[in-house]
Amino acid sequence: MSPRRRPSRRRASPPTITRATWIAARARNALRRPVFISAVSIVTFVLSLLALVVVPQQARKAAAAMRPAAALRPDTEPTAAALAEAERQAAAAESSLASTRVEFAGLASASAAATTDTAAGSERVGSNVRSRHDTLSTQVDLLGRLIARSENAPLLGSYRALAQSAPMQGDPRVRLLLDSLVEIERERDSYSAVGGVDPVFVALTARANELGRNIEALADVRRTALKRELSAMAPPPPTISTTIALRPLPDTLARAQARDAARAASAGVATRLARERAELAALDVREERARELANVGASPSAMLAAALVFGAVLGFGIALFDEVRRPRLADGYEAERATGIRVLGVIHPLPPSPERGRRASDRAGPPHIDPGADGHQLIYLTIATAGSNAVMLTVTGDNTAVAAIVAINFAAIAADEARSTLLIDTDSTTSSVAAALRLRTSAGINGLAKGTAQWPEVTRSARLGRDRTIDVVPSGDAGASIDEIRALLERDITRLSRRYDAIILVSSAEQVLGGLPSVLPIPDVLFCARAGQTPIAEIKRTVELIDGTGAHTRGIVLWDAPDPVLAELRPLGEVEREVVEVG
Repeated sequence: MSPRRRPSRRRASPPTITRATWIAARARNALRRPVFISAVSIVTFVLSLLALVVVPQQARKAAAAMRPAAALRPDTEPTAAALAEAERQAAAAESSLASTRVEFAGLASASAAATTDTAAGSERVGSNVRSRHDTLSTQVDLLGRLIARSENAPLLGSYRALAQSAPMQGDPRVRLLLDSLVEIERERDSYSAVGGVDPVFVALTARANELGRNIEALADVRRTALKRELSAMAPPPPTISTTIALRPLPDTLARAQARDAARAASAGVATRLARERAELAALDVREERARELANVGASPSAMLAAALVFGAVLGFGIALFDEVRRPRLADGYEAERATGIRVLGVIHPLPPSPERGRRASDRAGPPHIDPGADGHQLIYLTIATAGSNAVMLTVTGDNTAVAAIVAINFAAIAADEARSTLLIDTDSTTSSVAAALRLRTSAGINGLAKGTAQWPEVTRSARLGRDRTIDVVPSGDAGASIDEIRALLERDITRLSRRYDAIILVSSAEQVLGGLPSVLPIPDVLFCARAGQTPIAEIKRTVELIDGTGAHTRGIVLWDAPDPVLAELRPLGEVEREVVEVG
């Protein structure tokens, strides 16, 4: 038979999924974990029941210990009365201080009236003198500002403003200096319009500055004269009448000290009252808390119902949270959406069949073998298409027991179709095929890979019913590397394909990712996933890696049943006795 490889095809893009469908799938997967939900529910139920029984008793004890004694409650009535008296005294002290200040202000105003508008010789100052006094004060202030401006900013504008001010208008010297300054400024502006630096421009600037300083000196002289005239108009020291002088001054300092002392006393009493009220509020809170603790409790039936409901909800909630955090396959549609690969069949739990109990060979046979199931039939019909002379398939998955059962049923159907079938188990870590078929141990494929055995020595014949048998090569004990198994299959696959019409390999996911199926002429791979257990991200990543090794993923088998428990968990002597009896 010539080697035949299937052409690679483009994987279909996964269809979109709605949020409701995704949440429903997660809920179904969470419900597929009844043992976990029951364990969490039982533990929660016990803890809740204990809490609902013990907490009320402890709460009543805590309430009795928390409730404050009556002697600890402070009496705020005397403190409130003391605060009212202190506030009254503080108000009286404030009123006394206010009246003293009014008396002092009246005395001060009388003294000011006695000394107002007097000049030398105790004569009244007229309105003309006051007007002249205000005019001189204004001119002195104006000259002071302009002189300060010219000193800080010695510019022609500052000097011109000083010369043009009202106090300097009557001085002919200032008028001459101002005219010279304006003429120099005009000539300098003409040089400035031409541009550049000219010695004449510099000389004009120096001359303008000199004139400005002369104006500033004349302004300073004028300001000095105005000040002298203003000082001559100043009134003499005020004289106070004998009546006002003999009146005693009110003592506002003593009144202020009395007011401050009254306020301090009132503040101290207010602080003490606030502290007592805070203590009362804290005691009221403790009393209310004690009443609430004492009221904790419910009827036994209500506590049991609450514990049951809380346990069930918490168990399902934890399972659903774990499922949402790490989504797992819920059904075949989700597997197809995640990988874009067709689900060839769904394996459901085996229903009880009366026909399997009629013959001794069926009763003693492997319990998980049912080649007549619809799921196994669909898998075989899809892979072993009409007109194909040879069938080569590598079965793998995240559970080797599931992969072994799917491969054994596929081989049984191939035997029913009159195909000479060879089943090879390359996974030595579990020996799942030998355990499922209850075969005696041999060197297996590992002995062939290491050269310590030959094909006739390791091949076992397994009877699947009355009239159909398949050849089985177990994995063996001594573990061989993937490269050794690859070399063995590359060497003998041509001879094996001439003898057998169907060759099925049961390999681990690591061996498939290592490129073991690519040595076969038909590198078809069948991936077995478990509903509610295989993570979606893991199956998607594994399928992509398998296609990257050169193999072709023909489809996915969804195992929608409890994980199988193979015969390897039973004593070896019991299994061998059953094999001898069946033989």
